[in-house]
Amino acid sequence: MSNLRLWSVILLVLFVAAAYTTAPAWAWSEAVYTKPWTEEETDTEEEPPALPGEEANASESPEPPKIKEKLEEAPAAEIDDFLLDFEGLYGTWYIWTPSTVVNISAPGGEYIGHKHVEGADQGFVAIYPDGSYTMSHAAWAKDETVSGTWRLSYPREINGEVLQAIVLLDGITAVDWAVAPSPSGKVRLLWAMGWADGSATWIFDSELIKP
Repeated sequence: MSNLRLWSVILLVLFVAAAYTTAPAWAWSEAVYTKPWTEEETDTEEEPPALPGEEANASESPEPPKIKEKLEEAPAAEIDDFLLDFEGLYGTWYIWTPSTVVNISAPGGEYIGHKHVEGADQGFVAIYPDGSYTMSHAAWAKDETVSGTWRLSYPREINGEVLQAIVLLDGITAVDWAVAPSPSGKVRLLWAMGWADGSATWIFDSELIKP
């Protein structure tokens, strides 16, 4: 009987001890996360510390990038009114052949020297507002005078130049001639060397001088 009582007491002690030790374990098994009240909550990541020398530049505002630069187009070259004033070409002009140097060759074609030829008055060109002209050029057809009609030159017709010329149709030697201003301020007489495709190269002949 005593042994039974002894084991009953032992089992009761073990049961009480187990209950005493197990209860705190259950109480502390739930993890509780806390944060000190001094920490500030933030949703952004913490920036890395500044490198040496960056603190001094931190207060300086960086220059904003240039998004768009204003592009100014180069102004187009102005055209002298003299080059476009075809009415200024009306009237009578004397044909003046400038001075030149002419080579002298032997009968076999061998060059033996040269000579200076003075400028000379070769004739005239008269341009009338009614669309007609009269022309005489002694260097091409001595004692011959040709009359005909004229037209205004096409854009850049005179060797691609930007100017307004008067084209004399079927002039001396049955070719077209042109009375054209020059960027130098002079007036020129040119003749058309035609090509098979209908185009022409305008060859300088002489200067024109008003009487």
